[in-house]
Amino acid sequence: MNQKGTLTFFCGKMGAGKTTKSKTLALEKNAVLISEDDWLSAHYPDQIYSFDDYMTHSARIKPFVKLHVQSILKTGTNVVMDFPANT
Repeated sequence: MNQKGTLTFFCGKMGAGKTTKSKTLALEKNAVLISEDDWLSAHYPDQIYSFDDYMTHSARIKPFVKLHVQSILKTGTNVVMDFPANT
C-alpha cells in the first residue's frame, strides 16, 4: 500500500505568523511549502493592486494549486500550505 503525504494548511490574517510557522514546519516535516503569495507574485507580477485584483487572481490559481498539491501528496511527500484568510 502506498503511503500518502500529510497536508498541513495555515490560513489567517496578515501578520498572524502564517509564513514564519509554515516555513518552520515545512523544514521540520521535510515538506514542500506552497505559498499563495509566491504563486500569485510568480504568475501575476505587478498585477495585484486591490482586493478585487487579489480575489480575481487568487481564484484563477486555486484549481492549479489543488491539482499540484494532490499530485505531491500521492507521491508520499508532505505539503505545507500558507494561504491568507482573505476569502
